[in-house]
Amino acid sequence: MRALTRHEKKLTLFLVFALLGGVHLLGLKFLLSWDQANRRAVSQKRDELEEAKGWMEQKAEWEEKSGWLEKNLKSVSADNPAPALQKKSQSAATDAGLKIEEQNLQAPRSGTACTVYSNRMRLTGSLGQFIQWAGKLYQPEAGIALTSLNMKLSPEPPKMVGEAEVGQFFRRGKE
Repeated sequence: MRALTRHEKKLTLFLVFALLGGVHLLGLKFLLSWDQANRRAVSQKRDELEEAKGWMEQKAEWEEKSGWLEKNLKSVSADNPAPALQKKSQSAATDAGLKIEEQNLQAPRSGTACTVYSNRMRLTGSLGQFIQWAGKLYQPEAGIALTSLNMKLSPEPPKMVGEAEVGQFFRRGKE
């Protein structure tokens, strides 16, 4: 084997330093990406902790509301409660002086904690009549509430045309 010339020794030394520099840069890149991932994880955990603290501050309030719902919301009875809800919303509308243009019962919607039976109605009357109707209809202890209301002026003001949905909430059965 022959000995390396001075020029070849310089090139070999330069190659070794270049390889060491490349390995060093790859190591720095890895460490910086690892640091960035850790910072992101810490930031995410900090946000989760702040949110959890917020929920813990509101715990008593939510427990009170949950207890009220457990006490007041009834379970769905064997017979369909939708016709009774329709009668209640009709009688409240006629008592308030509203004219019922059309109405139809909606299919029951099940959520994670409750089932909602609803009646969609199109009504005509004054703003005061709508307010009186909503006041008569709102019965939290029976789980009845106005779940949506869209009102606009009718062609003959001061009358209003409103599309409303009245819902009755029931506790879901234990499965």
